[in-house]
Formats: sequence, C-alpha cells, structure tokens
Amino acid sequence: MNLSHLQRLGRDHTADFSLSFCGARGEWVDEGKRQKAKGKRGTDLGRHFFLFPFSFFLASPLFRLADTGSPRSAKGAGRARLEQAFTMVEVALSLAIVAFALVAIIGVMPVGLNVRKENREDTIISQDASALIEAIRTGSGTSNLNTLSAALVQLTGPATPFSGTNASSADIVSRLCIPRWDTTSATGLVRAYFHAMSGNLGDVSGTNTSAVAFGYVVTSEVTNYTGVPGNAALNRYLTNNLYEVKLTFQWPVYEPPPGQFPANFGNGKLVMRTLISGELVTNGNGGYFFQGANYYGQ
Repeated sequence: MNLSHLQRLGRDHTADFSLSFCGARGEWVDEGKRQKAKGKRGTDLGRHFFLFPFSFFLASPLFRLADTGSPRSAKGAGRARLEQAFTMVEVALSLAIVAFALVAIIGVMPVGLNVRKENREDTIISQDASALIEAIRTGSGTSNLNTLSAALVQLTGPATPFSGTNASSADIVSRLCIPRWDTTSATGLVRAYFHAMSGNLGDVSGTNTSAVAFGYVVTSEVTNYTGVPGNAALNRYLTNNLYEVKLTFQWPVYEPPPGQFPANFGNGKLVMRTLISGELVTNGNGGYFFQGANYYGQ
C-alpha cells in the first residue's frame, strides 16, 4: 500500500474509518475494519447509565479504548481518532449518584446506633431485674451478693436512708422488702438508684461512684395478696402467706446534683411483678425478709 493509495483512501473514507500504523507488522491497518472484526465491543462502555458507579475504573488506562495514532497529512489524509473519555455531565451525574447514596447511608447510621443503644439498655435491665427479683425471693440468703452494694448509689424511702458505701447487700434487700402497710419503717415508696450490675465494662460501675456507668431507678412495692372473693377461710392463709412484689424500673437516669435522688429519667420503663410465698418477717433493723420455709398458721 503506497502513499498515493493512502491519500485516496483518506479522501474517500475519512468519515468511515481511520488508519493506524502497526509497528509489529510494519504496515498501515484499517482501523474501521479491525473494529468490525472485533464485534464492535469497544464502543464507549462507560456511557451506559448503569455503569456510572464504575466510571472511574472505566476511565483508567486499563479500560480506556484509545487509538494508537493516525497519519496526518497536509490534506487530512487520515483523521485522527479521538480518545474516548467522559464528559463533565457524566462525571457530575456519577458524583450525584454517589452523593445520594452516601447521604442515605449517613442518615440511617444514627437510627441504627440508637436502636443498638436501646437494645443494650433493655438487656441490662432484664438481667438486673431478674437478679433483684431472685434476691428478694431468697431473702437473707443473698448476703453474699456483693454486686448489690457495689452498684447501689442511693436508696430513699426507708426511715433510715443509706447508700451503697455503708450498707451490705442484705441491708439493701431488706429495705426493698418493706411492705406498703408499714409506714413506720418506710415513709413512702422504697426507691433505689443503681448502676448497672451486668453488661460491658463501660456500663458496669465497679464502684457506686462511677460517672460513666449506666444507671436506673427501681421502685419496690410489696403488698399482701388480696385473696379470692367469697372464700374467707382460704383468704386468711393466702393473705398472710402470699405477697405480690412489684418492681418498676426507669432509665436512663439524668445525673442529679450531689446528694440528691434522681428525679428526671428517660423514656425507658419496665414493670415486673411476681408472687412470693412464705412468711414476711422483720430483721429487727428496719427491714424485712421472706422466709419461704415458714408459713403463717402452721
């Protein structure tokens, strides 16, 4: 293929194909025929809408379909084939799609973190509530439950209020068992401010003076079972040997000023009720214990 042939091809077919020199074979190659032989597989894949997220990869040299060059002559014998690239509109649309996805993800993250926090708090309350219920049910047998005294911050309601620094676990349980009808031992509802006894290290206080531990307030109500209407003989034993224990948990606690009992809480609330059979006896120190082995009237 001589120079005059190339010039004639350039004049007649510049709109249909371009020529490039192949150094390996030492000859000019019809670029249009070569693309047709390959099945036209390189026609700017990046312009498809569904490939916008991959635009940066398609624009890289590994994926860019570029020409190796075309002969240029004074008469324009071969028009140089332009290198495939992305327009500003395509880049802007790609960035808009990515930005929209990031905004959606960032908007969902606070909701997910809040749900995680609520689930963690619910788990702590459920575990601590079970521990307190069992401590009240077993009475004086819980004197070795050291976590109660370590977690108690303040207790109010009994005639002699105290904190966890000067009370044992048995003292705390005895105050939580004070019945509603005993207005001498308790001037009102018995309420205890606890730090978490379960959970991770950030939630468990370790000491009742921790400022970062998760806290909640428990309100204890112990009442005699009302009995079955119309059966006075049965009610006589049920009323004196069966008690209803109600524990109301409120959280999270907004830390009050030093020396004051918490008065402000979050939206968390859990009420647990249980029936405990046995005799409720005083311990002689302003508190009560349940004794499951003894019953009134035996």
